[in-house]
Amino acid sequence: MRNGGRARFNIRRVRALALPALLITLGLQLLRSFIPTLTWYLRDTVGLSSIDVAVYAFGAFLLAFLAAPLRRALGPGRALRWIATTIALLRFAEQVVFDPATDLWLAGVGTAAFLIFLPIFWGHVRALRGVDAAPQWTQGLVLGLALDSALKGATNSLDWSWIPGGLPAGAVGVLALLAIGLARSEPEPRRDVPAEAGWADTLPLLALGPYLFVQALIFQNAGWIAQVGGLEHPLAFLALMLGNLLAALGLQWGFSRPRSFRFTLAGAAAVYLTAATFTADDPGIPVVVTVLAGQFVMGWGWSLLATIAGPSSRPGIGPTSIVSGLSMILFLLFTFVYYASFDIALPVPRAAILPAAAAGIGLGWIYAAQRAAASGRKPQAVPAITLPMLALALVPLALWARQPAQPIPSMPEEAPIRVLTYNIHSAFNAAGRQDPEAIALAIEASDADVVALQEVSRGWLIDGSTDLVHWLSRRLGMPAIFQGTGDPVWGNAILSRYAILRHGQALLPREGTLLQRGYLWAEIDAGAGTPLLVIDTHLHHIEADEAVRTVQVERLVAFWNNRPFTVLLGDLNSEPGSTSMRKLEQAGLRDVWLLAGSGEGYTFPSEGPERRIDWIWITPDLAASDAATLGRAASDHLGVAATLETLP
Repeated sequence: MRNGGRARFNIRRVRALALPALLITLGLQLLRSFIPTLTWYLRDTVGLSSIDVAVYAFGAFLLAFLAAPLRRALGPGRALRWIATTIALLRFAEQVVFDPATDLWLAGVGTAAFLIFLPIFWGHVRALRGVDAAPQWTQGLVLGLALDSALKGATNSLDWSWIPGGLPAGAVGVLALLAIGLARSEPEPRRDVPAEAGWADTLPLLALGPYLFVQALIFQNAGWIAQVGGLEHPLAFLALMLGNLLAALGLQWGFSRPRSFRFTLAGAAAVYLTAATFTADDPGIPVVVTVLAGQFVMGWGWSLLATIAGPSSRPGIGPTSIVSGLSMILFLLFTFVYYASFDIALPVPRAAILPAAAAGIGLGWIYAAQRAAASGRKPQAVPAITLPMLALALVPLALWARQPAQPIPSMPEEAPIRVLTYNIHSAFNAAGRQDPEAIALAIEASDADVVALQEVSRGWLIDGSTDLVHWLSRRLGMPAIFQGTGDPVWGNAILSRYAILRHGQALLPREGTLLQRGYLWAEIDAGAGTPLLVIDTHLHHIEADEAVRTVQVERLVAFWNNRPFTVLLGDLNSEPGSTSMRKLEQAGLRDVWLLAGSGEGYTFPSEGPERRIDWIWITPDLAASDAATLGRAASDHLGVAATLETLP
């Protein structure tokens, strides 16, 4: 009898955690589809301004405040079942729809439903579990983040939303059906059962939005960890998943030791997290320490916040609905300010945004610790989620075992070398949908040995959170190097079939502009005896600011310093006859298109090109042939490829 009861308890516990974990996973997937589609479809394809795009985003997020009236209208259990079903069905529909306009609305409504779900579920577990509400809600949150990252990592960081085909659609369908089934099996709480803690105890939940922001930017971003930490992607993915395991352990430690909910410890944790995010872009292994220690600290912090916000004393979820909605508005504000700062001059420095979010989380801890001191909370013996977190941590190990450790460079042949420059637009096509496979096919069609890429993201939220350097390197079997310019995970990349002997990078003068530019260089063993120097760059983009590009070109020419066997290529944002391009010609470089191309060589925009702004320049000791444009509609630019060989 006892064994049967224990089994039933375990099954109930698994089901109780699986419901929030699945819906948080599906909700985060919808959110990561909604934000990039706003950016790349509404702004770039439709042509709306950043402010107009923000209006659409805030409109969806404001729907979060409908949680309380929806629960009153439908009843507690029916509201949960209805919103869970809505999230699941919209997520599945979004998976099988490929039209960006339709996808935008599906993801937008799905995101709003996800934001409504959060306070409804919090009230649901308060009504059913009483003091046990806090562990179930927070463990479901942490487990959902880990499951989401594991699923994303299993596809080499490419979100399932962007992957066509029956397999991902079937997998999403299974997750959606599981979520619907679990929601329908949840008990029905009575309307008069207390489900609300009140304003004072609910206020710490404002930390949720900032928490999800720092998670998206760093702690669940394998590309950031890999780039800043100097790690291969599988190792970064493993560190990320171990961080999620430590978050679960931090939760467990906090719930079992409420005496740790002290003002001094909360203050110290707040200071640590804020300081750690200030240095999260410092290169080296310390970023891994930040991820591991920071996740444990944030796990403990959630046990504190949820313990205060857990006990219920009144019907309804009014304060929880408002506080949860405001917290997600904070998430959107932090996200908008961070990425808008690359286009709009703001009074807030970008370097302060991430620490400000961390400080917001820390203030929630400090406030909750003050309330905990007067409440006399008792230890809670909660079942651990260590086992499922360990299972999820095996995903990067399994992925690592299934793939070769690193693409192996080919031996150079005594033949011409094919080079390609391509602004890949973060792998978003002209219609506004992310499709890195189309980029890979365009690169393969070029038959290039060395590929210089611009506008490459290693995990920007507005770029689909994909680590494109790792994904393209694996897909094409070409070793890659990367330079972050705008921040550590957005910039230029070079892929090469041949061995990269040395490489480096430098930033270009900004001259008062907002978006930092730079150049990446590599010495490549191309079989000619002397290494081929490849310089990949992306110059300032505002057409009227030719003086800025001229200064940047002067810096590039100074670095080149008349070295032989050199190729300088990239999106130079300048047209033939411009001052900056004349500077390159006067320095002694030769335009490949004039040597070997035919026609105008227009590369932008990719559909109906009318400007030539993507260039390949070579030194006089190199000859060029077969220059051509390619890659129509896979990006907003066309690539430019050419065959080079050494002159006798």
